[in-house]
Amino acid sequence: MTKLILVRHALTNDNQDSRLSGHIDSMVSEEGKKQIKKLTNYLKNVHIDKIYTTTSKRTKDTVYELSNLKSMNIIEKENLKEINFGDFEGMTFDEIKSKHPEEFQKMINEGYNYKYPNGESLIMTYGRVAKEVDEIILNNKDKTVLICSHGGTIRNIITHLISSSYEYHWNFRIDNASISILEVENGFAVINTMNNTNFN
Repeated sequence: MTKLILVRHALTNDNQDSRLSGHIDSMVSEEGKKQIKKLTNYLKNVHIDKIYTTTSKRTKDTVYELSNLKSMNIIEKENLKEINFGDFEGMTFDEIKSKHPEEFQKMINEGYNYKYPNGESLIMTYGRVAKEVDEIILNNKDKTVLICSHGGTIRNIITHLISSSYEYHWNFRIDNASISILEVENGFAVINTMNNTNFN
């Protein structure tokens, strides 16, 4: 059995301002720094064999102290990154609606298939995340793996492991600095813990 501890990065300035930050970097906010301390304290005595993050600074910052306490290296994976919002990186949905009304309507109409200008669609993101997490599970049989990534990434991981599709992507609430735990054996996944923020 492989245990996956899925951690969403701590609150960022862009999160607070409701700005889209997929592939651009956003700094952890003051509230986020408090979340990191509580998260680290909660996980410091939990057995972990490997720690994976994305290449985004906010995910690495979230588990940096934890990795130091455990004397573990962080393994960065580009394919675990959030969706690429393309030309809309750094904008709010209200700004997109105001400045690009036709594109905003297209976003609503096309749903999962909508591809951000010079970015990705949710289906494209799901594909790369699913492939990466399958490889992580394959390489970590009978181990406990912590993956610190993004809200969209974690939703993609969960829907992939329980349904082999992106269909349930929006059925999961994933808050900043939350912990979700899945146990995977022979391709069958069980959700053990969902969006736990009780330690915050």
